[in-house]
Amino acid sequence: MGRKIAYVDATQPLEGYFIPPHEREQAPGVLLVHTWLGLDEGVKRRAERVAELGYAAFALDVFGPNVHPTPPVESAAIIKPFVENRQLFRQRLAAGLKALQQQPECDANRVAAIGYCFGGCGVLEMARAGLPLKGVVSLHGELATPLPAQPGNIKPKILVLHGDADPRVNQDQVTHFLDEMRQAGSNWEFTAYSGAKHSFTGEGIGGKDDPAAAFNPQAEARSWQAMTNFLAEVLHT
Repeated sequence: MGRKIAYVDATQPLEGYFIPPHEREQAPGVLLVHTWLGLDEGVKRRAERVAELGYAAFALDVFGPNVHPTPPVESAAIIKPFVENRQLFRQRLAAGLKALQQQPECDANRVAAIGYCFGGCGVLEMARAGLPLKGVVSLHGELATPLPAQPGNIKPKILVLHGDADPRVNQDQVTHFLDEMRQAGSNWEFTAYSGAKHSFTGEGIGGKDDPAAAFNPQAEARSWQAMTNFLAEVLHT
């Protein structure tokens, strides 16, 4: 159903997972950015569901082929360089965007990005960097950044889907993020789901003993619908 796509960021080899659009020769593209667990089966299945909506879906690779760190220690260590160096993070994500745009089934001028947890942080960095996207969706992603958006620099529309009971992304982060978006003059929407913790979609949960993260069926269902509505808006209008 899907195919592996080998690409590079400078000298770093990477390998993403591409699913062509169903019943179409070319379609708008959707880039998926994985959690701190790496490009795992969960994100691949998400990409397949996105392709079923009629898009060219590409789950990119941040860490390298077949790198699946064990949480919390290994995962925290492998994301640390990207969290501390947002320019490196943006560069790595831009390489994935380019790889998607080069696929013949993708309309390179109509691409959106969605990300989960670590990936949610990533798609917001892509927006702040002014990358040529129509929209980005952050699902239970970290909102803080050392490189806030500059006024007029954000090109894509932004949808943030947040768990209101997420202890890792507290109200101070939310307040600062919204202030940043207002000052940047961006087109944004922010939705908080009551009772939802970190990783409410089920993606990126580090283990059963993590009290900060939990799957929330209602938030998962509502966030998926919100995301599909948003993609239809930004990629088809």
